[in-house]
Amino acid sequence: MSEAGITRAAWIVAALVVSAALGPWLALPLAGMVALGIVEQVAFGGRLSGLLSALLDWASPAYRQRVIRHEAGHILVAHLLGIPLRGYVLSPWQAFRRGIPGYGGVELDPAPMHTWEAQGGLSWADLERYGLFWMAGAAAESLHYGQVVGDEEDRQQLAKLLSGIRAAPPLASAAQVRVQMNRFLRQSRALLQAHPEAYAVAVQHLERGSPLQDCLAAIAASLEERRQQAPPPSFGTAC
Repeated sequence: MSEAGITRAAWIVAALVVSAALGPWLALPLAGMVALGIVEQVAFGGRLSGLLSALLDWASPAYRQRVIRHEAGHILVAHLLGIPLRGYVLSPWQAFRRGIPGYGGVELDPAPMHTWEAQGGLSWADLERYGLFWMAGAAAESLHYGQVVGDEEDRQQLAKLLSGIRAAPPLASAAQVRVQMNRFLRQSRALLQAHPEAYAVAVQHLERGSPLQDCLAAIAASLEERRQQAPPPSFGTAC
């Protein structure tokens, strides 16, 4: 039985047990609610319940700020490593309309993925860049909050990349995959720590809901300003 089927069966069993305890007057509304839930899972794949859950989470300012900081990490690291982005969505309703789960997030340009498919996999060089990108959200959360709660989907995407490396055997064990993910996490943290001003700019633009190109332009301007302010290298004096 599929996971969804097991879940629906569990609902039915729970409804029958509770119905026997509550009696017919309370059992009927409960059974109706369970039936609606099962119909929603079957007809909509859980998207409506997922939308409701995302909207409830999004109502919390603290949750929204955490999401913004997470996605700002992705955007800054993508810019630093030359990873093309198509846009971002930070709204449960907009994400629902576009078929994106949850509140949305950063959208990658699919062109490199098509190239990897044509070549039969990606190189280690591409894996390094995209590995840092996928762990950048978790890195941003860990730096600001000291813990990570929103990286499950990112880790799933990175696991797919790790299984599709070209010119090298796939990683043999889950332990090896975790080692690589943790390495990417540390490297992403170092990148964000090295560019605090640019990261703050990314956060500010996501808070405003700025278009992606405006956000990237502001990040580039911040990086250039810091470069110009950096002291020139000292080569010492010949004796």
